[in-house]
Amino acid sequence: MKINYYLNFLEENRISMNLYAEHLINYQKSNFKDLDINYFLPKLPFLSKIFFSNIWKLRYARYISYPFQVKKMPKHDIAHICDQQYAHLYPYLNSTLKFITVHDLVPVIFEKKLNNNPRLFKYSLSKLKYFTKVFAVSENTKTDILRYTDCPEYKIEVIMESIENIFNNSSIDAESVCKKYNIPLNKKKVLISGNVFYKNHDTSYKILKNLYELNKDIIFIHIGSENQKNLPKELKNNIFRLPFIERKEIPNIYKIVDLLLFPSIYEGFGRPVLEAMSCGTPVVCSNNSSIKEVAGNAALTCDYNNVQLFTKNILDLLTNKDLREKMINKGYEQSKLFSINKFHNNLVNIYKNEFNK
Repeated sequence: MKINYYLNFLEENRISMNLYAEHLINYQKSNFKDLDINYFLPKLPFLSKIFFSNIWKLRYARYISYPFQVKKMPKHDIAHICDQQYAHLYPYLNSTLKFITVHDLVPVIFEKKLNNNPRLFKYSLSKLKYFTKVFAVSENTKTDILRYTDCPEYKIEVIMESIENIFNNSSIDAESVCKKYNIPLNKKKVLISGNVFYKNHDTSYKILKNLYELNKDIIFIHIGSENQKNLPKELKNNIFRLPFIERKEIPNIYKIVDLLLFPSIYEGFGRPVLEAMSCGTPVVCSNNSSIKEVAGNAALTCDYNNVQLFTKNILDLLTNKDLREKMINKGYEQSKLFSINKFHNNLVNIYKNEFNK
């Protein structure tokens, strides 16, 4: 079978989508020798670089240029679009079978919050019903697809994501890692990540302020670009920001911190929770959307806006060694449910079953 994965424009900088695509391509090329794995990376059209603003540049690229680029592709057995925002490519795919992965529906779920009518995104979603199969990365995402689109349920397959093997509980030299990033070694460390609004950093900062008032030796590490909005002044010297860090280095950060704080309002999957658990880092997170599917009973959870309970859960993990060890072990066992082999075998089996019908 010849399989072609369709990727995003690099200029969009949709990191999680790029990771998903790279994960598919690299693993399947190495482990499924009977498959002919290829991918298509669209090129930003020259005219858009000259004449359009950033917003219109990407709109032109997505909805006009990309379809024309896809139409030129030679015939293949399976086309798999890796990002739901490109579902509108369906009519232009030159393949026998057509698949797509839906990660989340943020633009329609938070339409009022974003103060934007996502007409083009909705147009793309209207094409989901035509695909051979639609892969949802969680049961929660499947529920969202059924609620916000007219895709029939029988076409939706839930295949929970997995993560790269670099996320594991192997030991590291914590002193060297801390020195590399200028992070104090002997202080309690709480990790937060991401920058988009639904990561709920307003609540994170309230929690961090509570912790700081109780123990000024606790420091906070933030993976992601700088965002000082609503950050209490007294925390500025206690937050260590890592805006640009290589993917291969992220497991080392998980291993030097004492826990991950993840009070997200919404997730299509919740990759950081799984990454942290795989590295032996306990997790304190919200209990909504897909997060509860990923975390199971292996994290301390509460409502995303419950600052007091988040604070208590963090302090419990920092001060109770038995609880900490228990949650580390439960987290590591939970992470095994998201086996990289299981993920790819499920996906490839669906390809083959549909192809052989």
